[in-house]
Amino acid sequence: MFVTLPYMHHALRTAARAALLILAVPAASAASAGDGPVLAAFAHPDDERVVGPLLARLAREGREVHLVIATDGSKGVTPHGGIAAGPQLAAARVTESQCAADRLGVRKLHMIGLEDGSLGHSMERLAELRTRLAAIVDAVRPEVVVTFGPEGGTGHPDHRLVGNVTTEIVQGDARRSGIRLFYASLPEERLRAAPQSVPRVSGVAEALLTVRVPVAPRDVAAGRASFACHATQYTPAQMDAINRTLAYVWDGTAWLRPWNGADPAPILP
Repeated sequence: MFVTLPYMHHALRTAARAALLILAVPAASAASAGDGPVLAAFAHPDDERVVGPLLARLAREGREVHLVIATDGSKGVTPHGGIAAGPQLAAARVTESQCAADRLGVRKLHMIGLEDGSLGHSMERLAELRTRLAAIVDAVRPEVVVTFGPEGGTGHPDHRLVGNVTTEIVQGDARRSGIRLFYASLPEERLRAAPQSVPRVSGVAEALLTVRVPVAPRDVAAGRASFACHATQYTPAQMDAINRTLAYVWDGTAWLRPWNGADPAPILP
């Protein structure tokens, strides 16, 4: 099922339906176009929560799903976590990320392990991110890549830079021209009306989120179970508040947009 706003232009609706097909090819058509690997690239352990139900649906339907986390999360100190910044916290967050990936059905978790909060510190650090992320992309050979858009979710510099570098990798080499790149976001209009939680996130105008993939209650449940792995970062009450916000905003839909506008090729039904 694909849902559009009544005022959405016909051409935009057509492009959106086509893009949705790229993401939604069922597992039964494993020999056909649209069944290739899916790679989600994010900055920190727990960033994947914005697409948790989508990744769960894709994995459930037989897609090979990879999750890339760029940083080690070693500076995510919280009052309740009781772990100081540094290697011990980084190790805890690797464990949490593997737990989260397993609960989503992710085939492989790729932890690049760059220092948390450091991606914008130097050209050398950005070059290292680009080199290591590009190597993963080339090894996985994904049909679909999902990452942050320019707004970067909460706006964290690491979020923005991972989305930027992922985009650079896809657009910078003709050998990767067949990759379908999508930005994951949330509709701003729904965020404003949603129950509030922390951290606050920046959304995108709903009309621009033209790729809308239905997610079943069991996929949402898998996303919540995955998010629950990140216990160093959120108390149960904080998780409940975030889950209420996301449930309202998602409303049974994963929201994305093609990185370069309309995507006419077929991707998921």
